[in-house]
Amino acid sequence: MKEHSSKLSSPYVLSVCTDMSVWDTLVHESPQGHVFSCSAFLKSLGVQYVCYLVTSPQSELLAGASIVIEGERMARAPFEFTPHQGIMFAKSVSRLSNQKRITSEFRITTFLIEALLNVYPNFSMAMSPFFKDFRPFQWHSYGKVDLPKFEVIQKYTGHLSLTDFELDRFLSSIRSVRRQEYKKTQHLIQQSDDLSTFLKLYQQTFHRQGLQIAFQTLDLVRNICAVALADGYGRLSSAQVDGRVASMAFFVSDKTCAYYLFGANDPEMRDARASSKLLIDNISSFAASGLERFDFVGVNSPQRGDFKLSFNSELVSYQVVHLSTDN
Repeated sequence: MKEHSSKLSSPYVLSVCTDMSVWDTLVHESPQGHVFSCSAFLKSLGVQYVCYLVTSPQSELLAGASIVIEGERMARAPFEFTPHQGIMFAKSVSRLSNQKRITSEFRITTFLIEALLNVYPNFSMAMSPFFKDFRPFQWHSYGKVDLPKFEVIQKYTGHLSLTDFELDRFLSSIRSVRRQEYKKTQHLIQQSDDLSTFLKLYQQTFHRQGLQIAFQTLDLVRNICAVALADGYGRLSSAQVDGRVASMAFFVSDKTCAYYLFGANDPEMRDARASSKLLIDNISSFAASGLERFDFVGVNSPQRGDFKLSFNSELVSYQVVHLSTDN
């Protein structure tokens, strides 16, 4: 990893954050902040990471970005089960008037690109849906045909507003098959701490699709869930039919949003159609707790995307950016 050397003329300073209370405050207050950049979640990944801050020369906090490291490089985003880990702007920037905010965000992003490329031979981030201005990436090396350009990849997720949520109104808005599955089932929905059963069903879900989940991936899922449950930002929920667990789902949440991170079903009980009621009951519970939004965490494959959008979620785009300077 190369040492960063700031240009003296730069209006910004890049530094490594060593105080995680400062970092978590930035994540909590930023419009682009989310649970996937909080220090507890980063630690749960069990990999090397660095949290960078951008400040003014007077030490005013302006932005930050968490970077997962593989060897001397940024890990190619998105990291497993981590849909977003991009640039976050501080509250002081986000509250500027529209014109000043756009200008400040553009300049800070441009600075971060150049500063981090002075540290790493590549750049890779999965940005929040609330990061909007990609001109600094699109204009990098503009007009210079021999220099590498950013690859900007479009991704999608589904968001559901929980503001003024009413269950009957929500049920009337979703696909009829989901509504019927919810109304016809008598499953017992309850919170759980039984990670062993969840991981067993998680493996079975992949096995039914002819996929073998790697042991290291299963360990990562276990650690993400265990840390989130211990720190209070995770929820494991189960749907039982006649005393047997038919479906389980794992959610994480931050101050505004709940995220549907993992789902698992008993292949022998697929006819029970438990996952719809499991999701709807938890969505209703998150709404009752005062959260503003539910994120289905990706609608980027045909079957999963269709299932998640059948709950009348709004299609929301986000971008992943990559650049390598050592090809």
